[in-house]
Amino acid sequence: MMFARMRNGKTAPVVGAPLHGVSPMVKWLVCLVLALMCAMWITPAAHAEDSITTTNDITDTQNLLGSNVSAVSDAMKRTEQETGVHVRLLYVDTFGVKKDASAWASSVLESTSPQPNTVLLAVASADGNLVVCVSSNSDEWLNNQKTIDALSDAAMQPLTKQGEQDWSGAATAMMDEIVQQKKTSTNTGAMTIGIVVMLIVLAVLVVVIVVAIVMRRRRGARKNAARAAVEQDGKKAAVAGDADEKAAAAPDTGESARDAEPERPMTRRELREARKRRRGPFSR
Repeated sequence: MMFARMRNGKTAPVVGAPLHGVSPMVKWLVCLVLALMCAMWITPAAHAEDSITTTNDITDTQNLLGSNVSAVSDAMKRTEQETGVHVRLLYVDTFGVKKDASAWASSVLESTSPQPNTVLLAVASADGNLVVCVSSNSDEWLNNQKTIDALSDAAMQPLTKQGEQDWSGAATAMMDEIVQQKKTSTNTGAMTIGIVVMLIVLAVLVVVIVVAIVMRRRRGARKNAARAAVEQDGKKAAVAGDADEKAAAAPDTGESARDAEPERPMTRRELREARKRRRGPFSR
């Protein structure tokens, strides 16, 4: 039997193989009964028939899991411990619908008010349909179409092999893929955090380098300004020293003060006094 994989609700449904010889009324009655059973998730020992296996998380109306129920239950517990994902299994003869089987399975899952991060694997053995649904209150990494497709592909492989179909293998393969997807998401998250931290460190280093360059340039400018001021003072001091040396080396004529003053024409009185000084005290 060929199985058709159906996605989680939002994509085009896949029509399974019809049940020949069964009236539509019987199909709808079976669908209604299964919906009620899934909504209530009947407790263990609710049915005495050996052909039905029903627990809080497993509904197997055809006993397809057989003696592997215990191993599958242990795998479900282990998956929840490792990933925090709660798994539910629904094995039935038919979904009772020809279209929108994904929407039907999603509706069944949401009607149970599932806890966060709940995955439902629904298999209709007679229809040849398989649906993987994720509760709407799941984390982003789980409630992602790529993750749902990977889970569906993993669950489909044991049912499409030649020979006897491995019903329990479909469940365990899906749970193994849940663990793998969780590790991938964790590694991706850690890598993203590492990249963000690295970018922050690089930004801080760039800021530190820029500040250091600016401070160095400012210190250099201050040093250059101080050096230029010292050189300027030295030049002024040298000019003043040269002027003093020249003044000291020049002969004292007693008329330096007058020489320093601007020259002006001498009056007649000053001319007579100058002549008397040249003639001496005994001249007339």
